Amino acid sequence: MSQEQSFFEVKNPEIYRKLQKHLDKLPIGFPATQSGVELKLLKFIFTPGEAQIAINLRFVPESLKTIYRRVKKFGINSKQLEEILERMHKKGSIRITRIEEHGTHKNLFQNWFLVVGMFEYQVGRMTKEFYENFEQYMEEGFREEFMSTKINQLRTIPVEKSIEPHHNIATYDLLRELIEEAENISVEECICKKGKDLLGNPCKQTKTREHCFTFNSSAINAVYRGYGRLISKGYALKIIEKAQEDGLIIQPTNSQKPNYVCCCCGCCCDLLINLKKIEKPYEFIYSNYLAEVDADLCIGCKNCLDRCQMDAIVIMADIASVNLEKCIGCGNCVVSCPEKAISLVKKDSEFVPPITTKDLFMQIMKKSAELRSEKKSKN
Repeated sequence: MSQEQSFFEVKNPEIYRKLQKHLDKLPIGFPATQSGVELKLLKFIFTPGEAQIAINLRFVPESLKTIYRRVKKFGINSKQLEEILERMHKKGSIRITRIEEHGTHKNLFQNWFLVVGMFEYQVGRMTKEFYENFEQYMEEGFREEFMSTKINQLRTIPVEKSIEPHHNIATYDLLRELIEEAENISVEECICKKGKDLLGNPCKQTKTREHCFTFNSSAINAVYRGYGRLISKGYALKIIEKAQEDGLIIQPTNSQKPNYVCCCCGCCCDLLINLKKIEKPYEFIYSNYLAEVDADLCIGCKNCLDRCQMDAIVIMADIASVNLEKCIGCGNCVVSCPEKAISLVKKDSEFVPPITTKDLFMQIMKKSAELRSEKKSKN
């Protein structure tokens, strides 16, 4: 038996609880629940040996050399560690950042969030049981944790046909511009729709399943992990056009230079479903627009009612009305109105997203540290 085989066959009944506590220290934590469903998720994503390695990683990217100092006590050499980390990355349990240093490529390794992160990376390995466990975890503990900082990893941008010249829309809110600027684009199957299909509850909004995108290095990683395929910008735009026709909400990374774009519906997307369960969804969604109804033009046809993914529209006395605490400014209702009675209006205060995803995570880290400090001082 090799050292690596021996390492992976070591059974430690507490290893997954230790990993849960370790991941709970991330800016978006991994809280324990009374049922222990979170451990089932970890057992799906990590083998016991991989869990032991993950406990010795940090959220800040680190070199192989740095990590090896912590794990050499387990009797594996540096080469074996590198192979294990690469396998973990391919399975979607950790994240690798590939950088160039002194003319050579270097890998940095780190722990990653459950969402957006490890969960989405399981799209190629998804099972009915895993998805059921994930939904249970959302209900029992993760929703509150995920939304605690009120800094969303996604933002909403308007569908193209809802945009008028007077909006003076910023480049980072123009989907076509985001696609044109990408060096590489990969398309993937929507993990939420795949999960709902496994539960026997297929999407009511669209029959399309392959309409989630990753850009640049994230696109290369998606292909490497086996759940994405590289496509042309023209083909990406065709998929996007179909998604918008079907009434899906366009949600890129909450940064000016996004590394992914999701096309979401209110019946499948776990983020939107859980947003609708809180009192004021608008506090958690970053969008620069709101829908507004011209009561004089509205005929109460209910097209917008069927189109809205956030249940933000009601019909009273045959006139549509928008609940501004639920509206996320996607523009779907605008393009479905035959009387042009609905339009997008720009919010008084414009939200400018962080420049990069790294900047976004720095904001989440800062806010998370503040919240935990406040909680500690109260206790």
